[in-house]
Amino acid sequence: MKQWLNSFGGFLPLGIVWLCPLAAGLVAVIYGARDGAAWSALFDHPQLWPALILSIATGTLSLIISALLAFWIVAGLYGSKLWSGSSGLMGGFLSLPHLAFAIGFGFLIMPSGLIARMLGNFSGWTEPPQWITTQDPYGLSLVAVLVLKEVPFLIWLIGALLARPDISQMLRGQFRVSQSLGHGSGSIWLRVFIPQILPRLKWPLLIVWFYGASVVDVALAIGPTQPPPLAVIIWSDLNNADSVINARGTAGSLFLTAILTWLALVFLALQKAILPSIWNFLTRGPSRRRTPRITSGVFLFLFCAAYAMVFIILCVMSVGTLWPYPDLFPTESRWTAWGLFFTSPAPLLNSLSLACASTLAALALAIIWLETVPEKLDTALLVCAITALALPTLVIADGQYLAFLHLGLNGTWVGVFLAHLTPVFAYVFIVLKGPYRAFDPRYRSVSLGLNTDPYRFWSSVKLAMMKPAMAAAAAVGIGVSVAQYVPTQLIAAGRMSTLPIEAVTLSSGGNRPLLAVFALMLAVVPALAFIAAARFGRKTL
Repeated sequence: MKQWLNSFGGFLPLGIVWLCPLAAGLVAVIYGARDGAAWSALFDHPQLWPALILSIATGTLSLIISALLAFWIVAGLYGSKLWSGSSGLMGGFLSLPHLAFAIGFGFLIMPSGLIARMLGNFSGWTEPPQWITTQDPYGLSLVAVLVLKEVPFLIWLIGALLARPDISQMLRGQFRVSQSLGHGSGSIWLRVFIPQILPRLKWPLLIVWFYGASVVDVALAIGPTQPPPLAVIIWSDLNNADSVINARGTAGSLFLTAILTWLALVFLALQKAILPSIWNFLTRGPSRRRTPRITSGVFLFLFCAAYAMVFIILCVMSVGTLWPYPDLFPTESRWTAWGLFFTSPAPLLNSLSLACASTLAALALAIIWLETVPEKLDTALLVCAITALALPTLVIADGQYLAFLHLGLNGTWVGVFLAHLTPVFAYVFIVLKGPYRAFDPRYRSVSLGLNTDPYRFWSSVKLAMMKPAMAAAAAVGIGVSVAQYVPTQLIAAGRMSTLPIEAVTLSSGGNRPLLAVFALMLAVVPALAFIAAARFGRKTL
């Protein structure tokens, strides 16, 4: 009975603050999409099907390329000197939000961007080339941004998987057996390792695919426009003042979610019949082919170069007020944009307050759950967390907007906070669950033998030992909150400005220095959080 009461006490705050807003959002969007006229208007939209095909194509292509590059790099570098430092490097890449990277990447590849300037100085061009790079009709620039952002994420996940002692020991044994049968390292990765690793990444890969097919802010900054991806059309409808068009947006968000979910279920149902046949075709006969160490190192260098160039060009653009083509450096530099940013600090302060509050709340809710609820119930909460991350942000944010409208929370800080808490808690719980549940219970037995009360044991012993995992979870939570665009824009109802809202607004304007400043601050805040986590998350026991 006491254990049941403790479990209920751990579930109650989580259910009120996190699960209820999530469930209310999903129920509200389904209820709001019951309007038959809205569905008729959606299917009559002239850009519906081309936009849907574009969304699915960009999401699928970016996922395939990202997975191939991630496994290629891991297979080539695993066990080498470069691999030992790659985890921290991938963490640094992950701290840069998609939107900030997309803005910097756009400055890099646009017809008057840095790459065109370097080519212009080499070839003697006096005018920018007539290239269609950003916002190209096929979404290739959008795919490039998604690939450059998702590959580090997948490498980090694969690295965390390979670092597990049980998996590492199993793979070492299989490697020796495969070598004795005449297979080289490349053949072993293709035939033995990847077929075992890939199923363990099923849910992260689906989350990556859902995100790529339904992303809004990155598509607005660098994606195609005629037609745009379906998520952008839906986003435009949801922000329309006309209630009829707004209802079409709600139907569209549910339609996109249903199509993506159906395709994912079809693939999961057919994978056991399709993937083995493909793998048997690719792995016919023994091979002594080695892993591609040189090309893997080259790919890693290219990723580092891309991220470095994006950061450099954002720094230069933020102070470059006059930069004629094809000059490699601005002819006039001023700190005007930075002055404008710091004289109107509301976007930064709002982002910081929401990030800190949602992260602290997520940490508290996760710790209360992990301390009071039995581990066997973690699976149910994990399913809810994966659902919150896998479903398109559009459908959850639209549902919460409709639900919060009846509660009077739209346009308030509390409403935006609850919307941020939805993805922040999901990430924090996923990051914290493994290390927290792996805590050795013998430490608690020793403390009980010393007549130490539970609170003192937690604050003096367990907190110190869990500090690295909690610091990492907090850094992830801050990064996730700072990057939230869709839920903030919808639920703030124009009454609150944050870093991503200002960045997206400026991306369609002409003030490039100020846009670069906001993109840099979008990158700096999560980076500082990860640096602080690495510094203060060191164990003290």
